Amino acid sequence: MGFPTSVADEVLVRCGRHCCLCEKFVGQKIELHHIKQVADGGEDTVDNCIPLCFDCHAEVKAYNPHHPKGRKFTEKELKGHRDKCYERYSLKNEKADDSELNSKKMKRIFPPHENMSLIRWGYPEQEKLCPIFPGNMVLIAGCTGSKKSTYLHHIVNQNIIAGRRVAYCCMKDKPFDVSIEIIGENVHVNAEYIKRGIMTEEDWGKLTGSPSSLDGENLALIPYSEVSDSNKILELIANSEAEIVVIDDFNGISLDGTDSIEQFFYKLKNIAAQSQTVIFVIYNLSIPNRLDKRPMLRDFPTDNYYRLFDIVQFLYKPDLFYNDEEEKERLEVIIVKGALKVPYIINLFAPDKITGIFSLTK
Repeated sequence: MGFPTSVADEVLVRCGRHCCLCEKFVGQKIELHHIKQVADGGEDTVDNCIPLCFDCHAEVKAYNPHHPKGRKFTEKELKGHRDKCYERYSLKNEKADDSELNSKKMKRIFPPHENMSLIRWGYPEQEKLCPIFPGNMVLIAGCTGSKKSTYLHHIVNQNIIAGRRVAYCCMKDKPFDVSIEIIGENVHVNAEYIKRGIMTEEDWGKLTGSPSSLDGENLALIPYSEVSDSNKILELIANSEAEIVVIDDFNGISLDGTDSIEQFFYKLKNIAAQSQTVIFVIYNLSIPNRLDKRPMLRDFPTDNYYRLFDIVQFLYKPDLFYNDEEEKERLEVIIVKGALKVPYIINLFAPDKITGIFSLTK
């Protein structure tokens, strides 16, 4: 005797037609298994039911107590797998009132878009070489010390000043520290001097007399606790109404247990395209074991880390590896994907941080 329709409808909704063991979505290829067999007194109830795919159902039923090999699925274990699956895929709180549900949903950070504006790099030469379009995903990669965050702080500054809304995911630093770094980049003052309160009169003059000011209403600094896993990142992009979302950096994201890197990037690309949000992702590469330390695509663990991005750039600071005073203020921005003509190396020279004049070489 099978389960009644009322039981089948309830359990299939609660698992979303996912197998409760392997958690694959199997659609029609799903069966309802009696956790305690009918022959042993099991009933056709929701509590005694576990939805399984064909393969897992065969696996659970395959154990032969007369010729034991391996470990049998116990009733308690099956219920544990089932309840975990229900918790993941069912609306457990469907009876909760609207206010409770709304309090748990990622809230909108900015008002709805009135019109979409172009996103800028803030470096004139790069605007020509590598335009950014709404919904693009941009990957900035380099080893520790290559000024990836500082580079992004400049881009964030330029877009905030232009009135664009930025949600900055603080993956490795506290929001307060990130805000100081962004302010320091904006006025060309060492952020450490601001944090420690040891600014010179000249620094104070820059801080208080800057002709361009940051608009706090256009910048949201999101702490790590709110964006620590991939699902939270996707919710932020979908609901925040930000024009730019910065993930600083990807190494700190915990992927949902059912997602691979490739699946997450597909979801990220889809949501970016739907919301027309530009996504900047920082990725920290290991120092390569070769004479030329400039990063290359093969330094990523797999091509899944860059294949779905619209723009990929490497940052490289020669002075990290070679003792040459002339190289101290040089940052190479190597555009490997997304430029009008690739590859290019952009050399940025600046007396303070990395804002300054471009020198372009093929």
